[in-house]
Amino acid sequence: MSVGPSVSLLIVCYNQQHFIREALESALTQDYANLEVVVADDASTDGTQAIIRELAQRYPHRLKPVFNPQNIGITANSNIGLSQCTGEFVAFMGGDDVLLPGKITRQVAWFAADDGRVLCGHDVDWIDAGGAPLGIRTSDLVPLREGRGASGFIRNGSPYAATSVMVRRSRIPAYGFHPALPVVSDWKLWIDVIGSDGTYGYIPGIYARYRRHRDNVTARPNWRITRDVLMTAWLSLCHQRGRYLKDWLHYFLVRPLRKRLCRRRHV
Repeated sequence: MSVGPSVSLLIVCYNQQHFIREALESALTQDYANLEVVVADDASTDGTQAIIRELAQRYPHRLKPVFNPQNIGITANSNIGLSQCTGEFVAFMGGDDVLLPGKITRQVAWFAADDGRVLCGHDVDWIDAGGAPLGIRTSDLVPLREGRGASGFIRNGSPYAATSVMVRRSRIPAYGFHPALPVVSDWKLWIDVIGSDGTYGYIPGIYARYRRHRDNVTARPNWRITRDVLMTAWLSLCHQRGRYLKDWLHYFLVRPLRKRLCRRRHV
């Protein structure tokens, strides 16, 4: 009996002892058989590693822990975890998020319909630190979209929360998450995966919960996030030899203007 293509689920974490058990259990109990869960811990100093070791003993053939000897940051940690992923497809989640049943199975089925499909997302509910619903879903903020080629993915920003994304591993560049983007490197990876010819899309329904709390990297705008967004544009233009210049100009100039005009109309 076929077990389907292999899938790696990459979880990165640092000092998330209050959330990591729920995150890992939501991943480990997915109903998809051919799944490995790779958790990369960035030298946590709280009880996170003890929880990971406990679950690794309970799920020795499903959970693959990676413990960094010293803290190296989000992107470097993500790449160490990514190097341990062996699946045909790779999914991503944070150590404080929660997956819902059926996510992996349904995304694999989406990919099976067409070899040109390279990236899949879905809608995500937002919860607070205690797990209470915030009454927000990602699609309330950025409409879910589908398309071919990275142009629309750049013009409108990523339509998917990172914790919803699954990609075809063969489309991941050799450097993985770009090392020049130490904090926010996922958008650049999605652009790399899609390239000029890849198809991206989404499965209907909500299959994860994104936990919003004060320790989120993107909880408050700061210069590091702004820098990485600007560097994402620069690196993309360099790698694609200016191919998406009009799309980046739309993202940085036209898109914000339209948002301001919409706000004024609703005042």
